[in-house]
Amino acid sequence: MKQVKGVQYSIILLLLINFLTIIYNGALYIQITNYVISKGQMTLLLGELNNISKSPDQIFWYSIIFFVGIIFISTYKMYSTEKKWPIFSKWNLFEIVLMIGVIWSQNLSYNGIILLVFADIFYSSREFQDSDSKRSWIIFIFLSFLMLLLTDYEILSLFIKVPSLATYIQFYPSSIRGVVLFLENALTSLNVIIFIISLLSYILYVIKEHHNIEEELKMLSRVNIELNHYISLSEKIAEDRERKRIAREIHDTLGHALTGISAGIDAVSVLIDVHPIRAKEQLKNVSNAVREGIKDVRGSLQRLRPGALQNNGLKDALILMISEYESLSKLSVDLKYEWGNIDLDVMQEDTIFRIIQESMTNSVRHGHASKMSIHFMSEDNNIIVLQDNGIGFDDLQIGYGLKQMRERVSILGGSIHFENREGFYTKIVFPKIGGEVYDKGNDCR
Repeated sequence: MKQVKGVQYSIILLLLINFLTIIYNGALYIQITNYVISKGQMTLLLGELNNISKSPDQIFWYSIIFFVGIIFISTYKMYSTEKKWPIFSKWNLFEIVLMIGVIWSQNLSYNGIILLVFADIFYSSREFQDSDSKRSWIIFIFLSFLMLLLTDYEILSLFIKVPSLATYIQFYPSSIRGVVLFLENALTSLNVIIFIISLLSYILYVIKEHHNIEEELKMLSRVNIELNHYISLSEKIAEDRERKRIAREIHDTLGHALTGISAGIDAVSVLIDVHPIRAKEQLKNVSNAVREGIKDVRGSLQRLRPGALQNNGLKDALILMISEYESLSKLSVDLKYEWGNIDLDVMQEDTIFRIIQESMTNSVRHGHASKMSIHFMSEDNNIIVLQDNGIGFDDLQIGYGLKQMRERVSILGGSIHFENREGFYTKIVFPKIGGEVYDKGNDCR
């Protein structure tokens, strides 16, 4: 905020100095003309001038009118709710036209106003804050300094005949002429000095801001590393808790069922010779206990399944997960599913789903990817190829997530391969099992 105020003050100061300079030069044309007329030297003045296109009063008032337009535009941009403008916006272009009008009205006797307009556009244009717009501001800077050179009276008078202010000033006595030239040079020099100071201050401010941003990015990087470590630790803790929960679930269901079955079989072994009818009844009880145990185990496994797989097949579950993930992140996923009607059991579906889920998470968290392709192919083996456009890796460190992926694939008898190929590339191969392709009408799962 302090720097913004400093920029505003420098623009206001440049506006004030240029306004005084324009009034001063315009007043000189009028005063010297009146002085020459009073001395009866008008014929001599006309002989010295190359061309007279405007009267002194026109020079004075045209310059002020054009400059008031510049003041209006500069003030409007300064206090507008839109803090940054396109470099070639209509306001900036109109300001340049008014600047040319001032230079023309002054008979090319003053071009320091170019520095004012340059500073006003430079500080208010969004392109100068964007490193991707270098071409725009390089062109603008080049054109500004080219205009500064071409509007120099000594150069332009070689091609265009315009009356020189210096010619007017020569008709003053030497004592007055020295004071007039001193004031003119003082205003011009002050304009240049303030422009240079404001520009250097702004450049130093930008450098400082970039340094602060770099420091903040470094700090964020350190925090991100610590968060990743914390996430990995949290995942490990969550995995251990899940294993304990599964163990308790199995203990409470399968353990209870097996204990009852064991006791029932012991009873049958005693009754089978003594009381066969009672033994048969006991076997029925054991059979019912087995069925209940199987039902409890299935229920436990069903509760462990990903939510997307509860009421969907693998393909539909993946589409649902990808859609949810794309809505929460900037990752765009292209899924090609060419496995057809492959008969996968619950464990296979769960494992493949978790592998794809982990891969997408890694692409965003570690690879900072914006695009990812997932291709399910069926050749001699069942193949899954995953490719993202992230940063890839130089030296792959197998962390907890990748280790879990390998273990999951290994359980299914498959293999997994990681590669740095314009991002992170993963290839998973599962062996085909006879009877994989099934008829939906005869699905007995």
